[in-house]
Order: sequence, then C-alpha cells, then structure tokens
Amino acid sequence: MRTTSAKFSVGCVSCKLGVIAIFAFLLAKLGSIVPPFSIFGPVRYDWDLRLPSPDRSYDLVVIRGDASAFDDFTYRIYVFPHDVSPSDRRKGSTVEWNAIRGEDGYLVYSGYNYPMFRWTGRRSIEIDLHELYVEPFEFNPVKRPGKSDDAILVSLEMDKESAANTMP
Repeated sequence: MRTTSAKFSVGCVSCKLGVIAIFAFLLAKLGSIVPPFSIFGPVRYDWDLRLPSPDRSYDLVVIRGDASAFDDFTYRIYVFPHDVSPSDRRKGSTVEWNAIRGEDGYLVYSGYNYPMFRWTGRRSIEIDLHELYVEPFEFNPVKRPGKSDDAILVSLEMDKESAANTMP
C-alpha cells in the first residue's frame, strides 16, 4: 500500500510541474505580443504632446501611462534634440512600450504627479508640481540629450502655478 501512494504522489508532482511549465511558456509567448502587464506600473502608454523649445532645437515630449483600475496616471517627460524627436501624433494614440523603454537617456521627469511645464529659455525648462500630496517621482535636473554638448537645465517648482505653463 505504501508503495502505491508514493508512486501516486510522485506522479502528481510531475503532472503539476508539467502544467506550470506549459503555463510559463504560454505566459512568455503572450508577453512578447502584449505590452508588459504589471499591477505596479502602467499597462499602456499614450502620446500626450510635443512642445518645441523657443529656438526649435529641442522638443519636450510627454507620454502618459495608464494603469486602468490598478493605479493612477503616470507622466514621463523627455527632452529630445529636434532631429531625433519622435514624430508628432494624435493626442491619446498608443505608444508602443518597446519604443519608449530605451529612451531613458532623454528622460527628465517621471512620476504620478500632474506636471505643468514650460520652456523658460532656449536651454531651460521649468516643471511645476501643484499637488496636495506629492507622490514619488524621478527627476533629472541637468540633461545632455543624445550626443549633444548642450546642457538643458530643468528646474522643479512645488506649489507654483503660472499661466504660461503647458499641461498634459
């Protein structure tokens, strides 16, 4: 009797491992087709806007992450040299995850706070966060986009509003 139950027990374990392996394979295949799904981050990214610098050498590009019912919107602000800036799109159009995940070298702000921003000069940007509760965010105050020698200075202001600001 003891031998039979041991064989049965080993058989169930190998059966479970087989099911887990098949599930992992299918999940990996699905992950290569569908953008990454996470309860800790956005499910999809949407194009928000592009704002050229006063001399039109650089573009501020805003992408909004939408986590549906799992989380609030996130905002990612990039500074690209105009010649490598993504082409303008219709507001709200989906941006492929693979197209933006390698662009962190151009990232100046990423967070859950609703940013208001503007070019304050040819090479300076001001980002204003006017929130009652400030959420964690990533901020890069000096950016040298691409292979440029130009330094773009980014200032972050809290609880300040300006009529000159652009909002996503």
